[in-house]
Amino acid sequence: MLQSLTRYIFWQSAVPFAIVTFVLTGIIWLTQALRMLDVLISQGQSIFSYFDLTVLALPSTLAIVLPISLLCAVLYALHKLISDSEVVVMFSAGMSMWRVALPVLAVAGAVSVVVLALNIYIAPAGLRELKSRLYEIRGDVVSTMLREGTFTNPTEGLTVYVRERSSDGTVHGILVQDSRNKLKPTTYLAETGSLVKSPAGPRLVMFNGNIQRVDRTADGESGPVTLLYFDKYTYDLSSYIQQEPEYYNEARERYFSELVNPAPDDAYAKQFRTQLLADANDRLSNALYPLLFALVALAALLPAPFSRRGYGMRIAMAASIALFFRVLAFGIVSSAATAPAAIPLMYIIPLLVCAMAGAVLSGVPLEAKAFAGLNAIRAMIRHPRSGRRA
Repeated sequence: MLQSLTRYIFWQSAVPFAIVTFVLTGIIWLTQALRMLDVLISQGQSIFSYFDLTVLALPSTLAIVLPISLLCAVLYALHKLISDSEVVVMFSAGMSMWRVALPVLAVAGAVSVVVLALNIYIAPAGLRELKSRLYEIRGDVVSTMLREGTFTNPTEGLTVYVRERSSDGTVHGILVQDSRNKLKPTTYLAETGSLVKSPAGPRLVMFNGNIQRVDRTADGESGPVTLLYFDKYTYDLSSYIQQEPEYYNEARERYFSELVNPAPDDAYAKQFRTQLLADANDRLSNALYPLLFALVALAALLPAPFSRRGYGMRIAMAASIALFFRVLAFGIVSSAATAPAAIPLMYIIPLLVCAMAGAVLSGVPLEAKAFAGLNAIRAMIRHPRSGRRA
């Protein structure tokens, strides 16, 4: 019977956790996807490339979403079990608080393992691949300059248009208007062409076309037009293509081993050594927060006596405590980036909170003292004069 109840509590926590994770991830993914729309629009990428880019950013999002989803799911599951008097039945059947909490902690432990795996390898791998893909897309001549049915301006004074692009890379109906030299604007027209990559840079090879050049005087008056027909003409595109910049992987894009033990010739690591160490410890300590959130929720609701008014205050208190310590952790990480002495606090604070929540589940009356203090503060706020007399 106890095993059946354990499985029941496990699924009562796991199913809401999966639903909340799906919803929160979808919302955050949508915001990130909207920020990458410029890649789809300005760089002429396909919808499949667009979704590939947004999926690469998901692991880093999940590392933040999973603990919050767990907190929401555990609060919901415990509130439902208590409101339906199922917890009372479990206690009557001989289950202790820790026995009821064990399935919830099992879910929290699994989430901690997933968060650790995301932080150690999966999330940085996705982010560094995302950066590499973005640099590759922004340097793609074919997608940027030769977009079907669109006038593009890769640089000031240059306009490129192609009527159609075939699947084999051949372009049809080419127009290149080069007005960088105001005194000698040149127009290139061709029936077909193709992009050729050479060691010296990309070349646009055009077939069956003509070149129209106008000689203008210094005061802007147009002179004679020179018309030249060609069967084949090669147009150099290398001058319009930016050289691929040298980029480095930031702290969040580095694997854990690169944070702890960077290469000796890594200039970025030498300059931001303390920041890399803070990030490495932050990734490890983040695995404690699913357990912290679960224990805080359990300590707030499981020992709660029956109340006809509901348990909204306890739920709000548990959520406030959990989110307070999570925000505090972000502040500690920022401090540790400049003061390595703050690094132990990344572990001490969540472990201390977990110990206090465990003490409440074991029967230590910390909760009663906390509520007594809150009630005293609330009484002083409602009756300030009587509070001062007291």
